[in-house]
Amino acid sequence: MKVRLGIIGTGIAARELHLPALQNIRDKFEITCVCNHTEKKAKDFSALVAGVPYVLDYHELLARKDVDAVDIVLPIHLNCRVTEDALESGKHVIVEKPIASNLKDADRMVGFTRKYSLAMMVAENYRYNPVFKKVREVIESGTIGEAYSVFWDHFTVTDSSNKFAQTAWRINHQYPGGFVMDAGIHNIAVLRDLFGEFKSGIAHTRNINPAIGKMDSMSFEFIFENGVSGVFNTFFSAKGLNVNTLKILGTNGSVVAEGNKVSVLRENFGEVSESNPADRGYQGQFEDFYEAIINHKVPVSTFDKAYKDFKVMVSAFDSADKWSTSQLSL
Repeated sequence: MKVRLGIIGTGIAARELHLPALQNIRDKFEITCVCNHTEKKAKDFSALVAGVPYVLDYHELLARKDVDAVDIVLPIHLNCRVTEDALESGKHVIVEKPIASNLKDADRMVGFTRKYSLAMMVAENYRYNPVFKKVREVIESGTIGEAYSVFWDHFTVTDSSNKFAQTAWRINHQYPGGFVMDAGIHNIAVLRDLFGEFKSGIAHTRNINPAIGKMDSMSFEFIFENGVSGVFNTFFSAKGLNVNTLKILGTNGSVVAEGNKVSVLRENFGEVSESNPADRGYQGQFEDFYEAIINHKVPVSTFDKAYKDFKVMVSAFDSADKWSTSQLSL
């Protein structure tokens, strides 16, 4: 049975990340209508999907009887309103991360799960990424002993040559954190999946390149409720440096994830490496959405999990003010 899918928002993420994944599982989803308020974008995207109907007002898409579910790929501050309208129209919903642009809307969206008997989830592809699934397997197997510290360094340059940096709603964002929130929430989702809930932390944030928004750099030091400590560095204006490496230290070894490679390192045992599929979890998230619709399974990436991811990021930003008043006693 195919789910008839409408796509609301046909920008970069929909075109380059969602559409290729959906085309790989045509046996599960049939795209029946697309929407963008800019006609050229809507028309161009329609052409990529065999010329399916396109509309400029998402309410018209929601009114269609040949749409069972919607993929909402819009500026973050629109997530809450459009999700509610879709659910009111009886459509199942998958909505891009972060869940909302503020905690009030995020909390409201969690409430939708109690109000509507429909499938709904957040498109957090990192939760489905085979690399991080492998990391979790290594930790749970006990191969590296008991994990006690984690370090995640994400350094890259995001300037005028980056297509995402040319998006007006990202530059003039109506949500906290700019690129740090938009991309960094992926890492927080993985860290919570691996180690549970955060207990405390403090962040230092900076704005190196105002041309890409109000914030582009963060160092976040934290501790989880289970005692694992760590540091998450995410810098989007790191000239000449492009690194995305997750390192986890255990009592009997370490595990490192970089790109699509996972390496296990143990003293006197050398290195055991494994390469995982290059897919970053986009197909997996839609397969999960399908199961939630057809077989009524609870999805991996729930609104509740996404709310908690978002709350961690907001709390980290709020903690940054403490740096100005904290002093070392030397």
